[in-house]
Amino acid sequence: MRLISAFWLFSALGYAEVIYGCSGSIAHLASGGGIQTTFTITNIGDSTASYQLFFSDNDGRPLTLVTDAGKINTFFEVIFPPHTSRTIHTTGPADTLIQGWATIRYIGSVGVSATFRFSTAPWAGSETTVPVDTWRNNRFSLAFDHTDSGTTGLAITNPFLKDPIAVTMTFRGEDGGVIAADTFNLSSGAHRAILTTSSYPATAGRRGTIDIATASGYMSVLGLHFGPTAVSAITPLVSGQWAAFDNSSVGCWDY
Repeated sequence: MRLISAFWLFSALGYAEVIYGCSGSIAHLASGGGIQTTFTITNIGDSTASYQLFFSDNDGRPLTLVTDAGKINTFFEVIFPPHTSRTIHTTGPADTLIQGWATIRYIGSVGVSATFRFSTAPWAGSETTVPVDTWRNNRFSLAFDHTDSGTTGLAITNPFLKDPIAVTMTFRGEDGGVIAADTFNLSSGAHRAILTTSSYPATAGRRGTIDIATASGYMSVLGLHFGPTAVSAITPLVSGQWAAFDNSSVGCWDY
């Protein structure tokens, strides 16, 4: 169950990620316990850039990882030539799972992705990639289908380092009726992992949508569907009719 609860946190969002502003987050990272994370930092621009990539634990405190670049909390490069890339592989302990999330601050056009590789059954050989999230979204909708004895895993991160946020989750059936609802707080720099059929058993055997929203800031959301024998990504959707958070009002180092 520990591996399941870690695995479902990793989900490629399924669309081209726009590199916005000068800071962003990767909502989850894991090292050890049968999981390896590879960070790829890329200067996608035509001029020199700089960046700082650093890691935080579940409560937003500095997290030190053992990697092939050494035992580090922060990885940075002041002169990052155009069109070059760097990779960092975690080398966590075989029997202990270390979890957290990552933040990047940059000048120029710098992107980061995290690829998670698994060596433990039943997903040995599986991998999935998460891109950096530089947008400030405050509401998401995700489809779920638990009719095949599957479940949905969610990771919700508050990358805003100044204030806590209040998160509301609403599960609706195909008819739009509410199956389950919950509200909880995330402190600044924290994230919460949820295995939905365990936390909200009324969703077992059902299908529908999950509405995740906050009125007090913004957040990053990842989701995966766990079927009987396979895992697939769930793309979070953002409606153009929802009031967008004003990205222009957020400073470069608010992450």
